[in-house]
Amino acid sequence: MKRSLSWPLLVLLTLIISCKPKTVVDPAKRVRPVGLQISVSGANYDLSWEPIRIVCVTSPCPDIADVEAEEYEVQVASSELGAFRSYRVIGAGEKSIRIPAAEVGDQLVARIVSKNKTAPSVNSYPVMASVAFVSQSAYYPGFGEFSTDVFGGDVTSDGTKSTYSTQVQETPGTYVYPLYVSDLQNEQVVTTKLVNRLGGGATFSSDGKQLAYTSRAENGIIIHDLATKTSRTLPVADATWIWSIAWSPDGKWLAYSTVSNDESRLWKISTSGGAATALTPVLPLRESNYIRQSSLDWSPDGRFIAVSRARNDNSNDKWRATISYYSPEGTGEVSFFETQPSWIDTQPSFSPDGKQLAFLSSRTNQAGTTYTLWVRDLTTGKVRQIKLLPGLNPSSDYAPRWVGNERLIFMAFVQNKKNYYSVFL
Repeated sequence: MKRSLSWPLLVLLTLIISCKPKTVVDPAKRVRPVGLQISVSGANYDLSWEPIRIVCVTSPCPDIADVEAEEYEVQVASSELGAFRSYRVIGAGEKSIRIPAAEVGDQLVARIVSKNKTAPSVNSYPVMASVAFVSQSAYYPGFGEFSTDVFGGDVTSDGTKSTYSTQVQETPGTYVYPLYVSDLQNEQVVTTKLVNRLGGGATFSSDGKQLAYTSRAENGIIIHDLATKTSRTLPVADATWIWSIAWSPDGKWLAYSTVSNDESRLWKISTSGGAATALTPVLPLRESNYIRQSSLDWSPDGRFIAVSRARNDNSNDKWRATISYYSPEGTGEVSFFETQPSWIDTQPSFSPDGKQLAFLSSRTNQAGTTYTLWVRDLTTGKVRQIKLLPGLNPSSDYAPRWVGNERLIFMAFVQNKKNYYSVFL
């Protein structure tokens, strides 16, 4: 299943489907919604926007914005969920503004409210950026150099082992997915070994001695002992739909998510064998409140399983994806970190000491097409953006991995090539 559609495309599709003859609104009272972009230039935030033009298959098209605003109000907040305040009102001909960080703070959440005197205001969805220092990023050679065919992967918390999978075409239309493990020393590959020719994305146990990965061929989860080079299978139903696996800190359990074309669910299974236990009811995708195709992580204290969950609160205007905590005891969702509408927070990853949570987010891009790297302090709840070198765009195919408590390994695109990079916090 593909990632959720971006907000502008959802709006377009919704309007095409829903445009039916009904009460026609005076065109003079319809205002186009606004698409907002934000970037950082030195100690300034640069905001730019354009009205979103919507096409309807019927004529007239009721209740749809088809004229630009007479003026815009720039509204800002200084924290992730802070209250918005008016920053400036500008004319319709202006489509950009520079805001000095000294006036708003080291983090900025902004939105544009388009106004007509005779019509209700129409908001852009909010975007967020930070003027924090640029973190030093470096190419991480533990996985080797690859094209976009590399996927999955994990790193032990001491940085001595890494694992990854690749896609290899054997014959036209026939692919295999070899799974590898590399031994590392000072970020250099010492040895690389094939674990399984038909493997998949794998994850290390907390002690780094075992791997867990999904096998569609055996319809189960494979646990591979790295010392003895032996494997055993935990049979599960619908292994085809398993998206991510996470080890419990004590190594006695595996949590995993299943996400099909219709529904999602969170499970756990004992590493010693037995039937899997459902930790959530079935969460239909059509209700927009479901567990997403994203990595899971089990908190170091064993209390929570972190997932990325779509939510909409019965309103398309409130759709977003949050990092949610679920109980491994099956009592459901414990809590979640609220976000602004349209933001996608995904790929959660706990630091080894359990004090920080790394994740990827689309909050810097209203269209939801690119991601940035963020870390949440779990004591204060505050987030900070991990600024990377220009042109380094984190891939949502891979969760950030911690090496110690001050370094992250992540996958990123540079000039359409995908590789692994490290960043010191």
